Amino acid sequence: MAVEFNGYEIEPGANLRRADLAGATLVGVNLAGAYLVGANLRCADLAGANLAGATLEESDLVGANLSHVRLSYAFLGGALLEGANLRRANLIHAKLKRANLLRVNLLGADLRWANLKRAGLEGANLSGADLVGAKLRWTNLT
Repeated sequence: MAVEFNGYEIEPGANLRRADLAGATLVGVNLAGAYLVGANLRCADLAGANLAGATLEESDLVGANLSHVRLSYAFLGGALLEGANLRRANLIHAKLKRANLLRVNLLGADLRWANLKRAGLEGANLSGADLVGAKLRWTNLT
């Protein structure tokens, strides 16, 4: 069942390229496989949402609440996630190349086999995060 927000259909596989969803409350929605390239999700509340396999490259997720979100196999290359809450998020096999993860809360997040090449993780909280098999080449962790 699709949810509507600002005229956008929020459903699995939705084409939300460059959609303006800033500040949206989308708790627990199913956007698996959705296309959100360049979308504005700044300060959106997506807690518990399913974004598995979604394409979020170059999207703005600054300050977003992504706690307990499923982002396994998602594409987040070049995404802006500064200050976002990814507490206990599932990021298994997620592609985060060149993503801005400054001051992100990744407490207890599952980043197994995630690609974090050239990502900026300065000031990020990685306490309890699982990074087994994660690609961290040229990643800034300081």
